[in-house]
Amino acid sequence: MDFETNVAISAGLMVAAFVLDWPRAIVGVAFGVLGRFLPYATIVVPLGVVLISIGGEFVYPLLGRTESPSLSSFAIGLFSVAATASNLYITIRNLKDRL
Repeated sequence: MDFETNVAISAGLMVAAFVLDWPRAIVGVAFGVLGRFLPYATIVVPLGVVLISIGGEFVYPLLGRTESPSLSSFAIGLFSVAATASNLYITIRNLKDRL
């Protein structure tokens, strides 16, 4: 696949992530940008995605967004954070390799 096709797919996944769960998607974008500067990012980014999703499950009840943590909310949050953080990290890496 060409780089442009990958960027289009990543953009579509990011839009879907923002529609499903925008607070965790914003955190995922920030983590994806930060991931570019982390050592061992290919290991740290997936672990961070899971930790951010778990953290959201325990912060959301405190904010009144949900009643209690649930597996379905965790799965949506996991997709939302992964679609933003991982896609942004990979897109930035591929853009750097292309230049």
